[in-house]
Amino acid sequence: MVLRKCGIIFSVVAALIVLGLLTYMAFDLFYAENKYSGAEEEKDELINQTAEEESLTDESGFSSVETGENEEASSEDNGEELPEESSMVVGEDAEKDGLQVVADGDYLLALVTKDTTLRSDYEPVDLVQVPDYMYPSRPLQLRQEAMENLEELWSAAEQEGVILHIISAYRSFSYQEGLFQSYADKYGVNAANRFSARPGQSEHQLGTVVDFGGTTVDLKAEFADTDQGRWLADHAHYYGFTLSYPRGGEATTGYIFEPWHYRYIGREAAMQWKNSGKILQEFLQEKPQNFE
Repeated sequence: MVLRKCGIIFSVVAALIVLGLLTYMAFDLFYAENKYSGAEEEKDELINQTAEEESLTDESGFSSVETGENEEASSEDNGEELPEESSMVVGEDAEKDGLQVVADGDYLLALVTKDTTLRSDYEPVDLVQVPDYMYPSRPLQLRQEAMENLEELWSAAEQEGVILHIISAYRSFSYQEGLFQSYADKYGVNAANRFSARPGQSEHQLGTVVDFGGTTVDLKAEFADTDQGRWLADHAHYYGFTLSYPRGGEATTGYIFEPWHYRYIGREAAMQWKNSGKILQEFLQEKPQNFE
């Protein structure tokens, strides 16, 4: 009888040990899978980091990024010579001759275009965190003055029933370098040049640019027709924010229509820009600029 009881106890203990091992193995596998998934997400972040924030839209002439690839392929079929893209390394000649180097990135009216460049080591010293209540897509930063005005803009929109999400803000030179290279490798340099800036030529490096969202058509031309897009178009300038890449402005800016991309230049300057009716780049070209 005693031996039988001991056998039962031994069996129960053994079963518990086996169950414990199986539980541990299951947990370890779950953790490993999640860790791997997180690594994959981090690996792909350069391309997807703002939910396709620079995806091609109808304004670009392409219905999607994929059709951009097809257009390049059709150009090749027509006998047009395409550049050697696979060997391109961006950033090495960002301050090369032919580009004007911005002397002071802290200047709110600094001209950042395809013909100018910020230095690779430029980084704003007064970056602050975008608060969670603005629904940032990931930890994001913005310059202090721009952030203070963004808070007022966000609250004003909320009071009118418009909820804005912050999809992107400050990006470093090196981050933009990897982002552009990823797009160039995937879609071709010609297509990438129309919806993504080369390192040193992104307004995001200034720390005064915000990409807005909060709709089902974020980062698309259709964003302009949403409550969020319309509210920003009508009110953003009152808080110092200006639309950088308007509809029909690609011939001037080199970039497709981006109704979600707003740059802070100060309230007085933003009012002047709005009243001028000019594309932001044209407006800034008339302001004093300091190049190295």
